[in-house]
Amino acid sequence: MNGAIFPHTSIGKWSIILITLFLVMYVPFLLLDSFDTTFHSTLWSDNAANMLRLSYMTTFSVLGLGAFVTGWWAILKQKEYAVLVFFAAVLSSGLVMLLMMELVGILE
Repeated sequence: MNGAIFPHTSIGKWSIILITLFLVMYVPFLLLDSFDTTFHSTLWSDNAANMLRLSYMTTFSVLGLGAFVTGWWAILKQKEYAVLVFFAAVLSSGLVMLLMMELVGILE
């Protein structure tokens, strides 16, 4: 382990970018979701609110899966041992586990 904080490979940098985008988008989603009256006011129909939530959740899933794949690819194949790549891989692994549990719950 070389102890570097930032990745040197391009795929390691992509894993950091994807997990950062996930985290940056998560805060506005929580704020929008906590103000539920905004979604159900006269300006928004139920369909528009549900489509907005669905688009956010799809984007979260794509960003989380992308960070998972690129992070573990950088660690296992490119031998990238930067701390931030490990952070991205571990955090996205948790996201993938939550996504799998959600899918199993839907299928039951």
